[in-house]
Amino acid sequence: MKKHISKRLDAFDSSVFRDVFVKQLIIKDPIDLSVGSPEDTPDENIKAAGIKAIENNLTGYTPSNGLSELRHALANKLYKENSIMLPANQITIVPGLTTGLLLTYMAIIDPGDEIITMDPGYPPYEQLAKAMGAEVMSVLTLPSFQLNLPAIEASITDKTKAIVINTPNNPSGAVYPEADLRKLAKIAEKNDVLIISDEIYEHFIYEGKHFSIGSIYPNTITMHGFSKQYSMTGWRLGYISGPYEVVEAINELQQYAVFSSSSIAQHAAIEALKIKTNLVPKYKKKRDIVIKELAKCGIDVSSASGSYYVFFKAPNNLTDLEFTEKLLDHNVVLVPGRAFSSRHGYVRLSYGASIEVVKKGLSEIQKSILMLK
Repeated sequence: MKKHISKRLDAFDSSVFRDVFVKQLIIKDPIDLSVGSPEDTPDENIKAAGIKAIENNLTGYTPSNGLSELRHALANKLYKENSIMLPANQITIVPGLTTGLLLTYMAIIDPGDEIITMDPGYPPYEQLAKAMGAEVMSVLTLPSFQLNLPAIEASITDKTKAIVINTPNNPSGAVYPEADLRKLAKIAEKNDVLIISDEIYEHFIYEGKHFSIGSIYPNTITMHGFSKQYSMTGWRLGYISGPYEVVEAINELQQYAVFSSSSIAQHAAIEALKIKTNLVPKYKKKRDIVIKELAKCGIDVSSASGSYYVFFKAPNNLTDLEFTEKLLDHNVVLVPGRAFSSRHGYVRLSYGASIEVVKKGLSEIQKSILMLK
């Protein structure tokens, strides 16, 4: 049957994540520190707004770019929180940011174009670009997981279409400082290159503060969503802002690819934007516990100033697969780092779970490492 499958599927390899999901199912009482979901549930007002939309029969198609009321509310949010001044017609609603990324790539990439991504990084940045026929230039970040600006600039050619960044970062937790982002903007402007900035974890920052590069560089495609801050992972709703021509191209594609995002989720999102939540104290406490307990095992964690992940080197010169397999004997599930990076022997731990689960998992990790010595 292979002859019936598109060659673009050769660009994909989700086996690492599929294996993680399988292990979650076969292990009895797994201590899951792999999943990229926050422990919280949506605010009651968000749920009530979704229910109200159903009861009022607001369940039909919406415009392909989303409800006007939601887009205007988002324009206000982007101005107040991100210093991005764009009209509502330069914002489009998408059914989750990974779908939004695919639509963005479809809008801007032709076969043979080049896309620059950071290593480590969220796997779809690279794999979806390859599926669109792009050549991907993966730039290794510094040992601190910060941007290597000279290496990024050296990777730009006349075929480069966009530079993809993610701050706060998944999987490293790195937060790119404003000074570096301003330098990156100048590099992009000098070379007439788009920037795609994924800022889904913008509200999870424990040192420093978030800076949106789209506030200073107009040729930025900025990606935000409701999954993390509002714990709406299953509602599948994100939004993209940027240059008018790019957003219009995404809207054109949406008309045929997805038609529109969930009307129920959009009505709930309008309510979500009225809610002021601050998850930083709770997640910072968990982050601090993770760093402290891993340090007791001799594991140094670089960066981890944001998101809810740490990315660290497996002990005893084990490979990422060897270490994560050994942890399964203790019912702990982590993600092998090869899913995110060419760096050898790294693993990702998510502290999105409850503090009780995080502490239990760290205790088992410590036991596992002691058995290795």
